[in-house]
Amino acid sequence: MTESKEHTNEHSIDTATGENAPAELSSDRVQKIFTDIAWDYERFNRLSSFGQYVGWLETLIDNSPITSDSRMLDIAGGTGDVSFMACSRKKPKEIILSDYTPAMLEVAQERLDEGENRGVPMELAVVDGQDIPYEDDSFDIITMSYGIRNMPKREQALSEMFRVLKPGGSLCVLEFSTPPNPLMRLGYRLYLRWGIPLWGKFCTGDASGFIYLAKSIKAFPDQEGFAQMLREAGFTDVEWTNVTFGVAAVHIAKKPL
Repeated sequence: MTESKEHTNEHSIDTATGENAPAELSSDRVQKIFTDIAWDYERFNRLSSFGQYVGWLETLIDNSPITSDSRMLDIAGGTGDVSFMACSRKKPKEIILSDYTPAMLEVAQERLDEGENRGVPMELAVVDGQDIPYEDDSFDIITMSYGIRNMPKREQALSEMFRVLKPGGSLCVLEFSTPPNPLMRLGYRLYLRWGIPLWGKFCTGDASGFIYLAKSIKAFPDQEGFAQMLREAGFTDVEWTNVTFGVAAVHIAKKPL
C-alpha cells in the first residue's frame, strides 16, 4: 500500500443533484443505502432492468481487453457481478474485488465461497475508489459498474484510477446514461421517477434509497459528458457503446503508454 496521498483536486458534489456539496453528504448516504439493500441488490437489478442488466455486464466484459495475463481491479464491485462475469467470460490472471460498503462484499464472499470465480484468484477489499490504496502502475484493467455516479469526488476518483493503471492499461466502465432518442429519453425519465422507487419498495419494502438512485442517474452526465471527464483525467482512445437504446453505456478508455 501507498501512504496517504494529497490530492490537488478536492472538488465534491451532491451526487443526487450534481451541485457543489461536502463529500460526506453523499458518501454517508451511499454507505447507508447500499448497506440496507445489499442482500436485495441483485434481485432489484434483475427486476428493474427487466433482465437487461445481464446483457449489459456481458457487453462490458466482452468490450474490455481482459486477457489471461491481466491483473484486474474491480472498483465499486458490490456483490461481484462484474468480477464474476469476468471470471466466466475472460478468466483474468487475478482480481481484486473492492467496494466502499462492507455489506456488499459480504454477499460477494458468499458467491466466492460457492465457486463463482471459476478458479480465478480473487481478493475482496474495502476500498474507497476516490483514494485507492495501491501502488502506481499496479493493474492492467480497472472495471467499474454503476460506481462513478455515486462518488462525490469524481475527478479525484478518475485520477486515482489513472494512477494505479499500468501504462497501456484500460479503464472499463458501465454506467447509466442518456438515451439519444427524445421519446425514449422522456419515457426513461418517467420510469426513473416512478418505476425505480416502486421496484425498490417491492424488493426491499422501502423506496427512499431508490428515489436517491433515480435522482443520481438523472443528474449524471450523458455519454459525451462522461467521455470528456475521462479525457480530462488523462485517458485516451475513449469510446463508448450504448446498451438498451442508451439507457446505459459501456465506456472504454486507455492510459497512454
